[in-house]
Amino acid sequence: MPTRDHEIPLRIIQNQPAMVPILLKEALGIDVPWHTEAVNTSPVMTNCDPKELNSDGAVLLRDDGRNVLAIVVERQNGRDYDKRYSWPAYLTTLRLRLECPAILMVLCPDEAIARWCATPISIGHPGFDLTPLTIGPSEMPVIVIPARARAAPEVSVFSTRVHGNTEPRTLKAFVEALDATSEQHRLFYYDYVLAGLNEAARKELEGLMSVETYEWQSDFAKKYVGMGREEGRAAEAARNVIAVLQARGFAVSDEERSRITSCTDLATLEKWVPKAVTVERPADLFD
Repeated sequence: MPTRDHEIPLRIIQNQPAMVPILLKEALGIDVPWHTEAVNTSPVMTNCDPKELNSDGAVLLRDDGRNVLAIVVERQNGRDYDKRYSWPAYLTTLRLRLECPAILMVLCPDEAIARWCATPISIGHPGFDLTPLTIGPSEMPVIVIPARARAAPEVSVFSTRVHGNTEPRTLKAFVEALDATSEQHRLFYYDYVLAGLNEAARKELEGLMSVETYEWQSDFAKKYVGMGREEGRAAEAARNVIAVLQARGFAVSDEERSRITSCTDLATLEKWVPKAVTVERPADLFD
């Protein structure tokens, strides 16, 4: 099942919680306390009240086992007035549970939503107002230096998604970021960025990622680069079909292997994957 677009930033942060303090510093100028690790903590904000309080995400910064800062992470796509009441509760509940300072960071897809989210929330007690820390397109760092992209690949992903249509240097930096990130995340990040680019930027990125124009330091190119997204997925599906057959103990002949890997129709290959689990012999796959 494809991941919904609004879930992707949260998934990236869940994969790499260490990028949250980087975003706070580079996008918002917030001085975060010295810490030795950033870990995901439970986003459940439930108290004894039957009403559940669940944020989109939460990251905890720790220094030698001591909690130094908790960050509530929210992804806001529209105006939700209920959040004006739940956001303060998220912070106070998390602060109580972890016994450390807590702040709220809201990721917004456009400037209008970012401005709305940044409006101070008056709690009622004098001086007790909450101003959410919002990151919209204008606050997102513009990562154009390859070394910075390689040092913080996930921040480069966000930067390219937001600025790639108007700043082509982010595309070049993003290619470096992909090569520096882990194998399991590359296709996911690439699809996310590609989906947010216009046609011109998309073609520019695909050209930059060609094996003829970039000397890849990893084996990413062997699996995906130089091929379109459809072709890349087809190649991956073909490998999955063969892997399933071999895992079941079948010896896949050269002819059968060639027939599978030469198939470029993704729909057909996706049907072959579950079929490979039940066939009595590899040749039955093609019936």
